[in-house]
Amino acid sequence: MRYIGIQHRVKRTTEGEARPTMVSIREGDFIEEIKLETEQDEFDFLLDHLPTAWRVIEDGEDISHIPQRHIHLRKSKKPDETVKYIPTTYEGLHTGDVVGMVLGGSGDYFAAALSKKLEILGTGNVLRIPPNRLKEKRGDTTKDGDHSLLMKLVHDEPDLFYPVTLKDRDLIRVSGCFKDRVEAQKARIAAENRLRQRVIGQIFLSEEGGYPEGELEDLFKQRKANNVIVSSLIQEEKEADKRLRHAVQRLAVWEHIFEPIQGMGEVIAAGIISQVVDIRRFSKASKLVAYCGVHVLPDDRFPRKRHGTVANWDNEARQRLYLFGDQCVKQANGEWGKYLRAAKVRLRERHPVPVIGENGKKKYTDGHIHKMAIWRTLTRFTEWLYREWTKLESDNATPLKANEERAA
Repeated sequence: MRYIGIQHRVKRTTEGEARPTMVSIREGDFIEEIKLETEQDEFDFLLDHLPTAWRVIEDGEDISHIPQRHIHLRKSKKPDETVKYIPTTYEGLHTGDVVGMVLGGSGDYFAAALSKKLEILGTGNVLRIPPNRLKEKRGDTTKDGDHSLLMKLVHDEPDLFYPVTLKDRDLIRVSGCFKDRVEAQKARIAAENRLRQRVIGQIFLSEEGGYPEGELEDLFKQRKANNVIVSSLIQEEKEADKRLRHAVQRLAVWEHIFEPIQGMGEVIAAGIISQVVDIRRFSKASKLVAYCGVHVLPDDRFPRKRHGTVANWDNEARQRLYLFGDQCVKQANGEWGKYLRAAKVRLRERHPVPVIGENGKKKYTDGHIHKMAIWRTLTRFTEWLYREWTKLESDNATPLKANEERAA
């Protein structure tokens, strides 16, 4: 049995610094370290086909079976001549391997793939540790040695970890589908904006002066309906939305927690789920509340981006929660809609009239009270969500029938 620690990292920073994924492998008393510099290297490791040593090709040797990416060209001692090298040894995932990784973060896709591969192989496991537990074990040392620490912990203290199961892969899939939908939506909006500006420019800059009558927006809609690029992007967004909704509906956390909530649809739920991924990442409710940016500051204000301050929350989770807060306003008869109205009443009783703040601006106007009530509702909702989601995990809730059939 081998024990593997994997510190997944984004391969290159915005400044261009190389940040390869680090792997530490222990087999008996032998320890080996490997760098996975690209996603292709990760894929080769997954398939147990990552080259680790090379040799010169012999004359007349058939190398047609070797992938082109594994053939290295190096300069010869002779001028204007190169020598081809092919792999002699490979490394990667083996049957029975026990892999330790961090719960959440950039390594979710890799963890899901490793888990599925070991499931196909029939034995082995991928275990993930919550970041707060890893931080405690790391102590004062830097993160640079996390791959070695993960390898040691997965060997010595496997109880600190959670296995990656079918349920976890489904959660990770939702995260991927949500990103696809967001990217498709951004691409469609950008294409529409470009087309709108092009239409307006063509009309205003017409040398013939044949300015058409009617609303500019109507003219834009006519062009949009016949534009092949925009039409294809609209279709792409619809397909991404369909995949996302299907992926969310397969989750136990959707069935047991999100679906019964009035005003909570699949897209809003997916935005929250995709950022949280696994509730076990958070040791307590206040950690999740702060992560989602719905916490209360020491001066009783709710956080927002201000000049000179760092927004240390997840903006996507915060945005989706705010969209849910807007639904609470519209769904006044729902449980959280009623809570919001009650919060407005309590806040108005506490602040019966508007006042002038230190900055000269009015506070506790009707609009201010309304926003305060929304944020207070979202704070309580996130605390409730943490309790319910944690309880669902601890109870090992029965998966959906669809998952049971797939697992069988």
